[in-house]
Amino acid sequence: MPFTVHVDSNRAWGGGQEQSLGLARELAARGQRTHFIAQSGSALAARLSSSGLSFEEMPLRGIRGILSLWRLVRRLRGLAPEVVHIHDAASEYLVAWGARLKPPWEARRGPRLIVTRRTVPPADDVPRLLTCAGLCSRVVCVSQAVRKRLLEAGVSQELLVVVPDFVDCRHFDPALVHRESHDDRPAIVAVGRLTQEKGHAVLLAAMPLVERAVPGARLVICGQGSQEEALRKQAETEGMTGSIEFTGFVSDVRPRLASADVFAMPSLSEGLGVAALEAMAMAKPVVASDAGGLPESVVQGETGVVVPAGDARALAEALIALLQDQARARRMGEAGRARAEAVYDKPRVVDRILALYDEVLAGG
Repeated sequence: MPFTVHVDSNRAWGGGQEQSLGLARELAARGQRTHFIAQSGSALAARLSSSGLSFEEMPLRGIRGILSLWRLVRRLRGLAPEVVHIHDAASEYLVAWGARLKPPWEARRGPRLIVTRRTVPPADDVPRLLTCAGLCSRVVCVSQAVRKRLLEAGVSQELLVVVPDFVDCRHFDPALVHRESHDDRPAIVAVGRLTQEKGHAVLLAAMPLVERAVPGARLVICGQGSQEEALRKQAETEGMTGSIEFTGFVSDVRPRLASADVFAMPSLSEGLGVAALEAMAMAKPVVASDAGGLPESVVQGETGVVVPAGDARALAEALIALLQDQARARRMGEAGRARAEAVYDKPRVVDRILALYDEVLAGG
């Protein structure tokens, strides 16, 4: 197995960091030598400190990141990994150059570079993306939707490979988790950062319609972010404060998911939707928007219902339909669990990542 260095420069904790840390853990558990470079002072670095994995912190963003480029070059040369796997868009340019730069007298080839893209790049990010892609052996897209947008941006199709994010179905196992709440009112649960692209404002706009059709229905929103104050004000304006709970960051969302009747993911932009995968693994029906890769993870009419992004009425109607038909909701939840195990379970996805490492090292 190749020696891999993993890099993630995000300061905050989110689904991407769950993925990068989870991958490194799984590789190490399989006996592969791994090392992690994380942003100094980040939430990821804090978790790495108790993970047992080999890691270090380094400035990778902004001016300090640029100034640390030669430190990064020296460190990567000293480590001499066979593969460098970059897990976030913010550091890919810096790390790609850091892995490629070497003294002119040094003949050995540098490590193979792999970048994972979990989001669709904005227009102003395209030049950097194209430059970085030209330095890489592969660009991993977490969904066909991300691959399509990268193709449209000009990335060569030979570089692009689709490997989805994973969910640990052994961890997200409904048979092992008890409901956290003893509130018997119908519950809709949403998990994710409270940012505009996650579409929580659309969900809040749908809730008055849901509550009129399903008296007593409640909404539990797990997460924190820049939109929290605005969302709380929206709930107050809608007169929904008694039926909407903001939990803040939840370190273990499984009990919250166990208490859900329906899981909602109303994103306006989404690469794949790890939170939806976790809900599916917990055997919950999912109502999701058609943003990005969500229609790939949530199968319309089978594991959930897909509605137009930004359409509060369509979202409300889908939620109402599942809250009012428990048998259908249960069937969708069971189908979601089966799909999570068959397509997105961590060992299956990690097998594909390892195969990709072997392919690029073999010159493919």
